[in-house]
Amino acid sequence: MKRRLLVLVASGALAALAIASTAGADPTNAKNALQLQAVCGTQILTVVVNGNGEFTPAHVIGSSTSVFIPTALNITFTFTPTGGSTETETDTSTKAAQVKDTITCEIPLQSFTSPFGTFTIAGRVTGFFTPR
Repeated sequence: MKRRLLVLVASGALAALAIASTAGADPTNAKNALQLQAVCGTQILTVVVNGNGEFTPAHVIGSSTSVFIPTALNITFTFTPTGGSTETETDTSTKAAQVKDTITCEIPLQSFTSPFGTFTIAGRVTGFFTPR
C-alpha cells in the first residue's frame, strides 16, 4: 500500500513534468497541478505538470505555447509520511521510440509538504520542447 502511495505521489509529480492542455488554460490552478523548477541547458524554467502519467508533458510557465515532452527519466522520489519512515523510489524509464534533438533538464532537489507528509523530487528528464 505504501509503495502504491509513493508511485501515485511520484506520478503526480511527473504529471509534475512534466501537460497537454490548450494554450489559453491556466495549468497552475488545475487540480493536482505540481509546479517545479528545471534547469535546461543554460535556462532555469518553471514548469507545471498535471495528470498521473509517467511521461506527462510539462507546461512552461511564462510561455503560452511551450510544452516539454519527456522521453526518458532518471528521477528519485521520496515520501515521508507524517510520523513515518521515508520511502524512496527511482524511475529510470525510457520511451520506446527515441526522438532526435532532445535536451536533458536537471530537476534540482525540491520538497513539498502536505498534511500526509513530505515529498521530494530530484533527477534528470530528457525530452524536447514544442513547438519545434
